[in-house]
Amino acid sequence: MNIESCMNDLEQNIINRIKSGDSNAFEQIVDKYKDKGLTLSMRILKNKEDAEDSLQEAFMKTFRAIADNQFEQRSKFSTYFYRIVYNTALDNYKKHKSRTYNVLKIDDSWKNDEGDDSDLAGFETKIDDNRYFNSAVYKTDKRALDNEIQTVVNKFLEVIPEKYSVILTLFYINDLSHDEISDTLKIPIGTVKNRIYRAKEKLKEIMMKKFDYESILEFI
Repeated sequence: MNIESCMNDLEQNIINRIKSGDSNAFEQIVDKYKDKGLTLSMRILKNKEDAEDSLQEAFMKTFRAIADNQFEQRSKFSTYFYRIVYNTALDNYKKHKSRTYNVLKIDDSWKNDEGDDSDLAGFETKIDDNRYFNSAVYKTDKRALDNEIQTVVNKFLEVIPEKYSVILTLFYINDLSHDEISDTLKIPIGTVKNRIYRAKEKLKEIMMKKFDYESILEFI
């Protein structure tokens, strides 16, 4: 496989420098992926301090993998990295499972996904829509409106089961394709598409009750 098809020139250069012993080069990887990596880790651990510790561990694993030539460059670097972040967060959850994280393993029930959206029911009541919804500011201020819509989207991702929120995070925030999500989570691509579709439809249903259709187009 052509390496250039998997990574951009900058990432390839950074990886080559790390392999050559330049540990400082890895700081560029950290700067680029720390925010999205933390978001993914938070979806699983539900605790910022634990998510930050888990992400730090994931970065260390990634650095060692590159330095030791374990990253074979058969996939995009981002896909490889997010798989490490995801697996590290799951491992840390298992180590501390006596603590309350409300985590549902991403592939616990994939065989029962088809046509069943009962696990997406009941979450609408957990989403607070009072901040701008009935105010004059809400009706006239575009920035306030966009902020409120984003608040609803973020809250939706916080309260739905992790088997949906992790996939939506990888798709919309981490910019992974269906194939890359399937590879990252080791679940069938049909399951990835099904969960994205079902979660999007539920989000659209909630949003349409609160906002006009044109306002929410870019968010759904």
